[in-house]
Amino acid sequence: MSDPIEGIIFDIDGTVARGRQVLPGALETLAELRRRDIRFAFFTNDNSKPIRAWVDRLAGMGIDAAPGEIVTSALVAAEVMAEVHPESPILAIGDVGLLEALRAKKLDLVAADDVDRATAVVMGRDPGFDQERLNTVCKAIWNGAEFFATNYDPRLPVAGGFVPATGPMVKAVAYATGIEPTVTGKPSPWSGRMAMRILGIAPALGLVVGDQLATDIAMGRNAGMQTVLVLTGTADAADAAAAPSEHRPDAIIDGIADLVPWLDGL
Repeated sequence: MSDPIEGIIFDIDGTVARGRQVLPGALETLAELRRRDIRFAFFTNDNSKPIRAWVDRLAGMGIDAAPGEIVTSALVAAEVMAEVHPESPILAIGDVGLLEALRAKKLDLVAADDVDRATAVVMGRDPGFDQERLNTVCKAIWNGAEFFATNYDPRLPVAGGFVPATGPMVKAVAYATGIEPTVTGKPSPWSGRMAMRILGIAPALGLVVGDQLATDIAMGRNAGMQTVLVLTGTADAADAAAAPSEHRPDAIIDGIADLVPWLDGL
């Protein structure tokens, strides 16, 4: 018999929504969880948008979420950098979400023309990533800067298919430098700890619901939470069956609409 669920961490893209379109059953499921006083929060490995943009995006789909109920990999990266490099010059490669999160921690961010000062690099999804930026970040790492990345996700589910995520950009740098990054977002221990802090519950009473085995499910398992894979995103049942044990979910459901019946069956 599993422990009762008191709090849930939801991935967003591929789990609750696809692009700006809410997935079937999401609104009803979230409303029922609130009615039952089951706490929940949203955790996305996206690092490009600030929290206020996520609040607005969810609201536009009919989902009412407070800023304190949303975590991004940018927030986790900023917390990690403040912990391990609080006074170090940092080269940040990413969009407004990552840059704002780092500035909020009052970290020393260096410009590209001052890259020789950088002792750490933190990299997220950058819509302007090009050969020049590749050269800049590689130079910092070749000079000895420690390499961090918000995540290694290969692709994002959007309306009509997928788009490349942070991973391909990070992989280009890792391949060129021969240095693998320390990943701060899902499934890292830092992410699991932040998820637990937001829910305010013991890990055994928490549940992670997501569509990606190597991030959502792995984070939940690493943190000691229960895990459910939904089949509305990047992984299917065959992927789950073939996955290593640390990426294998406790349960698989077709989509978020099936979550409440699954909870009732525990």
